[in-house]
Amino acid sequence: MSENINKDKEINVNTENPANSLSAEQTAKEQITKENEKNTGNVSASAQTATDETKTKVTEEVKPSEKKIEMIGGVEKKGLWGVLHIYSSPNNAIYQVTDLSNSETIVTKYGKQMVTADKDKPTPYAAMKAMGKIVEILREKGIAGVDVVVRGPGGHTGPWFPGKAAQAAIKQLVRLNFPIGKISDNTPIAHGGCTPKKTKRKK
Repeated sequence: MSENINKDKEINVNTENPANSLSAEQTAKEQITKENEKNTGNVSASAQTATDETKTKVTEEVKPSEKKIEMIGGVEKKGLWGVLHIYSSPNNAIYQVTDLSNSETIVTKYGKQMVTADKDKPTPYAAMKAMGKIVEILREKGIAGVDVVVRGPGGHTGPWFPGKAAQAAIKQLVRLNFPIGKISDNTPIAHGGCTPKKTKRKK
């Protein structure tokens, strides 16, 4: 009887040991999976922090510390700028400075205001005097520079080029060290339309 009891105990022990080993393996696997999840969570958190840091660095690099400066003709456009309109014809010259939208007039000068004789209105002398006064007013009002727009009579009758006053005015701006952004010619050119008058026959 004693031998049978010992055999039964040995069988029970042998049957209980596999279950215990399986439970131990399961717990070990669960612990490993939990550790892996923790590690992946830490990795994802570190990756998110790294991406956030890179985003902040990129935004800091993109945001300029100063305002953008427009470069036209090698001139830095800092501060307020205007547009100088010069109308030069054989009879007179008109100088007008407006803002960049051409909606507000800052200064207007004529050749007649600079000289007393009518024949001197379109001359370079009158243009130089007018530019001197215009530059003084612009500097008082805080205008840093101008874009120049030149215009002649044009059309069907012409002349199709600005007068001498326009060239003298631009040269005077350069002499006075006043920044010029760009120079453009807006003289109207006839294309089609009414036929011009024919020349008279010589008798």
